[in-house]
Amino acid sequence: MWNRDSSRLAPLTDAGAVRISSVSQAFASSGVVLSVLANDAAFREVVLDSGVLAGAAEGLVHTNMATLSPDLVREAAAAHAAAGVGYVASPMFGPPPLAEAGALNIITAGAPAAVARVQPFLAAISAKVWPLGAIPEQANLVKVAGNLVVSSAIQVLSEAVSLAERGGIDARWLVDMLTSTIVPGPVYATVGERIATSRYTPVGFSAVGGRKDVDLARSAAAAYDLQLPFADPLSGMLTEVIDAGHGQQDWTQLAELQRRRFLSAL
Repeated sequence: MWNRDSSRLAPLTDAGAVRISSVSQAFASSGVVLSVLANDAAFREVVLDSGVLAGAAEGLVHTNMATLSPDLVREAAAAHAAAGVGYVASPMFGPPPLAEAGALNIITAGAPAAVARVQPFLAAISAKVWPLGAIPEQANLVKVAGNLVVSSAIQVLSEAVSLAERGGIDARWLVDMLTSTIVPGPVYATVGERIATSRYTPVGFSAVGGRKDVDLARSAAAAYDLQLPFADPLSGMLTEVIDAGHGQQDWTQLAELQRRRFLSAL
């Protein structure tokens, strides 16, 4: 195990994981490397620009579980191929508790042999692995599209809850009714409970991360000459949350922004 912040490894090493001193050590001595880095810049620094691919062990397959831009993933796949390193995009859906329970949903895309090589590792930490095909960047396009759905669900529920609360209706009752009838499923149930109870800790996904992913969707859409009319205001509202000092808090803080919204005088 390796992390840019070595203090975060303590729970893992306490459980038996072996700490390594560098990413290059992982690439030089492993058959499979799993990575989860925060954003495009971090991935470029740690993997693409660091020289670790040149020193990779023969036959290594690297599976990248981070939410990155499709453009960078396309570049990463080409760089790995040039270095003779297998590459699989494997972005994941699920908050930290699901990861800890080994119940993630993981999208995979890459060369079939490379995907087969990493399948047992991904299966061990997931409820289901969803193979998509041989084009790695498509897995990351699915991931940013999925996170656009989640952020939209947060905002829609925030608006519904704020409307009901203004009318004297208990938010918990509303969310229970909605998620038991017209919008069942884990996303609405999970974010709905947080919104109804104003419980934003522990952080499942930060507002900074949420805006990053919404903006990845916007950039990907622009590359396809496509408009996403709901994504632009979502990015703006998450920016408001961040500017208010809540960037490292859960992105369901959008609900508190919505609760404070009043009609402007015309």
